[in-house]
Amino acid sequence: MTQLRTVQVLGGGSAGSSAHVRSLASGLVARGVRVTVCAPAELDRLYDYSGAGAHVVPLPRRNDPATVGVLRNACIGADVVHAHGLHASVRAALAVSGGVGLARTPLVTTWHGRPPADGARAGIVRLLERRTVRAAAVVLGTSSELVD
Repeated sequence: MTQLRTVQVLGGGSAGSSAHVRSLASGLVARGVRVTVCAPAELDRLYDYSGAGAHVVPLPRRNDPATVGVLRNACIGADVVHAHGLHASVRAALAVSGGVGLARTPLVTTWHGRPPADGARAGIVRLLERRTVRAAAVVLGTSSELVD
């Protein structure tokens, strides 16, 4: 039997989602799953994903064009990709949708909050949400308000 591998993706890394990923990484590694955490480098210093046994791939906080390529490479061979937050989910969806060896990689997305948006920005947020939902095999929300 081959060892399962998951990639956890963080965007800006709020305290809640960062701690959640630390907990997931620790629990998954303890169960024999290989875990890769893709997150801004400063989050590993704060939450010590590598100390939990995860391999860490540093990502810029914002939308650097190279980010999707870095994510795509990190996700090759993963059994599941789990993105935390809307921005991380959009980037992960782009990464798993276009790479060789990634076409069947399921995407799980967890929304830990909803970005505040008014006017034109609200329309863009809704568009990104729809794009993420269509790409994901599973969408989770951390509150009933988000699920609704």
